[in-house]
Amino acid sequence: MAKSFATFGFRPELMQGIQDLYYKEPTPIQEEAIPLIMEGKDVIGQAQTGTGKTAAFMLPILNGLQEGKRDIQALILTPTRELSVQIAREVEKLGKHMGVNVLSLHGGTDIERQLSKLKDTVQIVVGTPGRVLDHMKRGSLHFGRISTLVLDEADKMMEMGFLEDVEQVIVHTPNQRQVLLFSATMPDSVKRLAHRFMKQPPHIKIEGKQKTVERIEQFYYVVNQSDKTDALVDVLEQEQPYLTIIFANTQVRVQQLTARLQENGLQAQALYGDLSQRKREQLMKQFREIRFQYLIATDIAARGLDVEGVTHVINYDLPNDVESYIHRVGRTGRAGERGKAISLISPRQKNLMARFAKATKATIEERILEPGRHLDAGRRQRAEEREAHYAALRQQQAKEEQQQKEKEFAPVREALKKKVKVKPGYKKKLARELAELQTQYEKNRKRAEAIAARKAGKSAKSGGPSKAGKGKPGSRGNGNRGSR
Repeated sequence: MAKSFATFGFRPELMQGIQDLYYKEPTPIQEEAIPLIMEGKDVIGQAQTGTGKTAAFMLPILNGLQEGKRDIQALILTPTRELSVQIAREVEKLGKHMGVNVLSLHGGTDIERQLSKLKDTVQIVVGTPGRVLDHMKRGSLHFGRISTLVLDEADKMMEMGFLEDVEQVIVHTPNQRQVLLFSATMPDSVKRLAHRFMKQPPHIKIEGKQKTVERIEQFYYVVNQSDKTDALVDVLEQEQPYLTIIFANTQVRVQQLTARLQENGLQAQALYGDLSQRKREQLMKQFREIRFQYLIATDIAARGLDVEGVTHVINYDLPNDVESYIHRVGRTGRAGERGKAISLISPRQKNLMARFAKATKATIEERILEPGRHLDAGRRQRAEEREAHYAALRQQQAKEEQQQKEKEFAPVREALKKKVKVKPGYKKKLARELAELQTQYEKNRKRAEAIAARKAGKSAKSGGPSKAGKGKPGSRGNGNRGSR
């Protein structure tokens, strides 16, 4: 590995920006990609999050910027608003001593303000495919003279359905331009894109355990779904984290968890796709300034968020694929610090955790959760609610049986009430028949309950499922009374 960034021969102003950010040594992806990019070659870089991919393509681009040129010199396409904003900020920091003007173009912000900024000299544009294409159609953006095109997180862009937009942008760039493609994975859609628009690009693939994983303590708790929210609050009270990102798979779940944590006096805010860009940026600013400790987010926060001081990442819902898990976990253990990644899983998801452990080449330990005050109280409450539910069912069943009984005896009772002349002894005969009907009804009911109870007993002894147990609640208790 190169001992320092000085070995690349960067201009002094860029080296000053590198020193300001305390970059020490090039990462493997930077060491291999930077010399090739500086030679002007198209490059495919494949590496996981947290490996320094952004600096791998930004440093050569900044080093090669032409001073005094008014045209846009580099375009960087990203899948999400957050990643676009983050890269733009990184460019500003690295190019601080170079007077670089960078513009982030993404949805959720005032397009008129973006149009105004495009009237000034902009050397580097970072943006999402949809908003960049929008500006191109308006005629406010032209890439006829760019020298470098970057497709960052290409797999994510394909996954989000941006293929057509990306292709439309690419065909409006000059033939003699450099294309850099960076991706965590290389699905067929990304390979086809590279084959169509890139010129014999060397494929740099960084594999193996990354330092980010080594610094992260990963473990999980097996928790029933009904216990998960209480378990989460107990985990937070036990761990006492500094800053935490909690991931859930849906917007509704994020909102529910945020409300629950706030009810328990915890400083929590929600981040999800339907929020306006202004609100999202405001939330992230507050989180970085530690105005609140717990950020509950969908996977929109997994890529493009780089917040120093995140000590814990918690998967309330487990992602379905390895890459999403890696990106989530990569939000902690950054900048040389240690971190914890905790997952709350169901028993069936243990195999999925084993797959994640194999992919990250790390130990993900199963631990036993010590129930705290929330989990204990929650379980007691749920038990009381279940008992109340079944008691209500039993009461309803008894009411329905009484109504059925009344319905069957109604004709006989009506006959007894009639004030008509009948033969001597006829009403006494009807009364006897009514009593016999009632007696026979009770015998039949008790016999049926006794048979059901015997079947349930046999099934319980054999360890098989009880057919009686599938009936209405309370049938077993009635059967016991009837068999005495």
